[in-house]
Amino acid sequence: MPLRIFALFAVPAALIFVIFVVAGFVWWPFWLLTIPATAAVVWAYWRRADDAVIRSLSARPLGATEGQRLRNTVENLCLTSGIEQPEVLVIDDRAVNVATINGRRNTLVVTTALLDTLDIMETEGVVAHALSKYASGDTQYTTLAASGGAFVTKPQRSWARQWDGGDAGVVRFDISGVKLTRYPPGLRSALEKIDALPTEVDGGDSLGTAWLVPPPDARLPIDHRIEVLQEL
Repeated sequence: MPLRIFALFAVPAALIFVIFVVAGFVWWPFWLLTIPATAAVVWAYWRRADDAVIRSLSARPLGATEGQRLRNTVENLCLTSGIEQPEVLVIDDRAVNVATINGRRNTLVVTTALLDTLDIMETEGVVAHALSKYASGDTQYTTLAASGGAFVTKPQRSWARQWDGGDAGVVRFDISGVKLTRYPPGLRSALEKIDALPTEVDGGDSLGTAWLVPPPDARLPIDHRIEVLQEL
């Protein structure tokens, strides 16, 4: 397990460490359990990360006839790119956005407003952006930080954002997504349309750059992303 994961869950780990050290003055065998107990807490947070974030967003499985265009797009792009197909969930929200959750497994979370707003080429563009995050293998830290709740501090969330690529990562995933579809206008049109619509999902701020359009305090201007795509 990378040391960065221990850094993200340092607060609960430190609490357990202190408790076992203090308990050791009462019964010395607790000292022998200090390191194992600390590691176990970090492991438990890592194991529950995906489910914790999904619950916080009130995400649910797609209905039997819901989002068929999205299902087909995800399946086709995964087949052609060789990227493992993620689980697809939906949030009932008026914001137009999509998040990539990948602590231990890949989960694509879209809003109902996004399903209703984008056409097939725009949907393909945003799905390709998301899949390029999974393919990179470098975007799990934002999910892990979001799962820690109050035990993860603002500086730690900033670390997670930087470890996941920061502002440069958002543009890099735009470009990688376009390489998957070979059609820059799809993602560009999606961003142009989304730019005029609400994008902030209730309870989703902690996910930061896991969103296609991050919250304002973690957002690279969409105009800049569109300009980059226009040059491709």
